[in-house]
Amino acid sequence: MLAATATRVAMVALAALAFVTACSSGSTAIPVPVPVATTTLLSRLGVDTVAVEQYTRTPKHLVGTLVTRLPATRITRYTVDLGPNGAPTKADVSTRDGTGATLAAGLQSLSVRYGHDSAVFIGHRSASDTMRGFAVRGPILPSIQNSYGLWELALARMSLLGRDSVVFAVVPLTFDAREATPQVVRVISRDSVRIISNGGPLYVRHDGRGGIVAADGTRTGAKIVVTRVDSLDLDTLAKAWAQRDVSGTPFGPASTRDTVQATVGNARLWIDYGRPALRGRDVWAHGVLGDTLWRTGANEATQLRSDVDLVIGGATVPAGTYTLWTAASPNGYRLVVNGKAGNDYDSKRDLVRVPLRASSVATPVERFTISVEPQGTGGALLELTWGTKRLSVPVAPK
Repeated sequence: MLAATATRVAMVALAALAFVTACSSGSTAIPVPVPVATTTLLSRLGVDTVAVEQYTRTPKHLVGTLVTRLPATRITRYTVDLGPNGAPTKADVSTRDGTGATLAAGLQSLSVRYGHDSAVFIGHRSASDTMRGFAVRGPILPSIQNSYGLWELALARMSLLGRDSVVFAVVPLTFDAREATPQVVRVISRDSVRIISNGGPLYVRHDGRGGIVAADGTRTGAKIVVTRVDSLDLDTLAKAWAQRDVSGTPFGPASTRDTVQATVGNARLWIDYGRPALRGRDVWAHGVLGDTLWRTGANEATQLRSDVDLVIGGATVPAGTYTLWTAASPNGYRLVVNGKAGNDYDSKRDLVRVPLRASSVATPVERFTISVEPQGTGGALLELTWGTKRLSVPVAPK
């Protein structure tokens, strides 16, 4: 049973996802949702399966199980109760390890009560409960990291409201949540909606009955692709993944974090960045460096700090801390040095945009790597290497 399940997941994970993201003319209304018996969604990062979610939706409830493996196997079970207008009134969620055992630290479970303009969290611990809450404006949408099934609630709510575009107040089902995040869901065709998520558009396709068929997140920071598949035994799958964890072959994080420190002439450089893996993807053509603008790494934007003024690609960059972005176009690549911290890119804060020289590497590099390679007296090359390609630009103290 275990081998058959693993083989089945592997076959599905390797299947190609045909997904149309182009807008179409004609009706854009979401049909009145018809609850389906059970839906199973498989999430992939490249060729790797990173999560499987299985849920049942009725007019009054959405009940689901989510199994993830980043970095270790976890089983999350959730229930969302719905009011007559499709709005959530209550949610309960609990997370266990891959064997189903209670986690050593943290909450035993979490309950959330939704009012017209509020969300109240009750964290259940073995010794006592803890309560907190915050105000919410707009239609509420519960959210769990790596869950895509909860977006069905957004589709159903839009149908009931009769609207093609809704700004939802997304409330994470975690006790650490401090506020709701506004998130626009917009109908773009008869069977698709667009959601701005993780810094880019997430395209979700439904089956005409309000059930999710697929999701394409290759243009977002998460880069996840989701496919609806036949039902799977999630408990058996979770135990198989958990066994890999304890046997010394865990899945590990999707993207590690690293720091580069180098001395170039009298300049001391510090670069902090995320290191995503190829995982079978052609990152230079689809979804990462094929994007118009990339944060030059994964998760948090890449940061560069220098204690003296620099000359990067012939342009002056004063001493300080900046974020580095990579701009792609048909004419090549440019390194963007931006003065705004964080992941929200602001073109008005661009300091310089300098050309990057592209070259090939003989042996593919699985994880994205930034390095500073000395070149002559007092100069160096800042190199971005991934897969079979390397981008470089000269850097030196001014």
